[in-house]
Amino acid sequence: MRRRFFLIANPGAGLTGSPLVEDVSEALRHAGASVTAVRPASLQAARHAAAEAAASARYDAIVAAGGDGTVRQVAASLIGSDIPLGLVPVGTGNVLAHEIGLAGNAEAICNTLLNGPSISAACARVNSEPFLLMAGAGFDGRVIAALDHRFKSYLGKAAYAGPMLGALVRPMDALAVTVDGRRHEASWAVIANARHYGGRFVMAPRAGIQARGLEAILFKAKSRAVLVSQLMSLAGGTLHARCASHGDVEMLACSRVTVTSHNPVPAQIDGDAFGSTPLEIDEGVGHLRLIVPADPAPLTFH
Repeated sequence: MRRRFFLIANPGAGLTGSPLVEDVSEALRHAGASVTAVRPASLQAARHAAAEAAASARYDAIVAAGGDGTVRQVAASLIGSDIPLGLVPVGTGNVLAHEIGLAGNAEAICNTLLNGPSISAACARVNSEPFLLMAGAGFDGRVIAALDHRFKSYLGKAAYAGPMLGALVRPMDALAVTVDGRRHEASWAVIANARHYGGRFVMAPRAGIQARGLEAILFKAKSRAVLVSQLMSLAGGTLHARCASHGDVEMLACSRVTVTSHNPVPAQIDGDAFGSTPLEIDEGVGHLRLIVPADPAPLTFH
């Protein structure tokens, strides 16, 4: 059983006023564990705090309490380390929590942190920066670039409505995507290291964080109507079937991807803004010890 936890909380993640972090901390202490909690002023400060805590050898686990962006920053400092990373998912999408089947209540999270096994999670890279879930350029990059994080803290997923509408009404992007040496064209590209996307939705059914390798999902919409139809297929769990039935989405297993464009196109990694194209993405070489539930919640397929 793990007893000593260093918890890094992002005060700006998820909905303002969420009691989950305090509830998990109290449950851990009630179980006899010690919790040292910090709230760094920035995500870079969170990365530094994780590195210092891991180097101290005083803790059995580092815990990231926040969204997927917070998790990524903390995880970056633990790649190659034997100290495992645990999650308290208080973000908006919590994609990684869905990926590992982590229930969103304090009791389940506490039990997982105390007793859950740790797996080896493969970390990919984009422009030499590690990521766990996905990198995207085009539609989702534009949505996240336009997102007001103050509204997100109060409104949650509803804050994405305006940026999504803005990204839908603009002209389609033109991306050149080279997948393992073969050139393709797309209006939106997502390079997945995990199955889930946007929370519970499955975008890349052949991907998984325990296996080294990526899945390039290339959206080839030439109009807003087609893009809306593609998004509905994603929401309905039929995106993979659409590859054969419509031909405007392509999924390619790969290890290396380059995304370029004539003009800079906004990008995102693990749900956070990440500048713009060009992107150099590879499957990486690093591993992260990740605490997962012993009895995971059922995987979602839509």
